[in-house]
Amino acid sequence: MPVLPEGVGAPFEHAWGYLRAGGAMEAHSHPAHEVYFFHKGDGIVEVGDEQRYVGAGDVVEIPPDVQHSVRNHADGELLWFALWWSPTEA
Repeated sequence: MPVLPEGVGAPFEHAWGYLRAGGAMEAHSHPAHEVYFFHKGDGIVEVGDEQRYVGAGDVVEIPPDVQHSVRNHADGELLWFALWWSPTEA
């Protein structure tokens, strides 16, 4: 689901992320830079070999080409929004 209203131009892509209690995102990687902004709930983010507990107000940066995933370890929903953009050439 889009974060910004339709028609608003931005130099990045964006979406809401949602996991039900006990849910998990399949681990994946891609060449884009990415940032997750956690809005509601509690979970665990894995970026590469590192794990981090997250909750509302936390921000996680995900470098390009690094495997990452999110798990909801709580009883309620986990909600975040993500922004990502392609690397620029120097």
